Amino acid sequence: MTTLKVGGATIGLDEAKAWAKKYLVERPGTSAYPAYDEYPGTPGDAVGRQDLLAIALLNVSNNPIPVYYGLEGLLELMNERLNNPAISGELALASSETLYAIVHLFGILEEKPTKHVQLTTLSKVLHRKRPELLPLFDGNIRYCYSECDGAPVPYEKTRSYAGYRRAWLTALQNDLTTQFPHWEEIAAIAPGPKITPLRALDIIGWELGDRRR
Repeated sequence: MTTLKVGGATIGLDEAKAWAKKYLVERPGTSAYPAYDEYPGTPGDAVGRQDLLAIALLNVSNNPIPVYYGLEGLLELMNERLNNPAISGELALASSETLYAIVHLFGILEEKPTKHVQLTTLSKVLHRKRPELLPLFDGNIRYCYSECDGAPVPYEKTRSYAGYRRAWLTALQNDLTTQFPHWEEIAAIAPGPKITPLRALDIIGWELGDRRR
């Protein structure tokens, strides 16, 4: 039996495809897909105010108004760092320079701390602008990579936020690259709009993390 791995969590490929079909096809009106993925947002590559509302379609926060204003205050920094030429391409093929640029992008959270805005919130705004490159993060993905048995990026008290994110990105990139045909197969289940293999990995990782509950 072919097994898929997200961090330290595993699932059979057939079971993963069945879950993806349920999420992407069989639950109209109840899944975040396609609402999050096809939400029009702001045209172009830069993040605009319209994009900030997309996070509600992934049930990110119970404090939508302060989150919106908090993210609005980060727009200039977000777009400044998104303009870095290294923030391009696919995560599966990303160089060390690109991984560093992503860590630097996420680093706005420490440089300009904003109440109610954490990596979960920020990543779900940014992913839609670079869906092949910028990964999604939440408590379920954290479980897969840092908390479950065999997790590749366990917490270390002496590691900085930047160090953690770099280690997480490296582990996630490895999971994406080494199993890429399977993520492509799962992504192809989406009837439209299309999703990327990186989004497919997140869908399965979310389910694996959610099962611990």
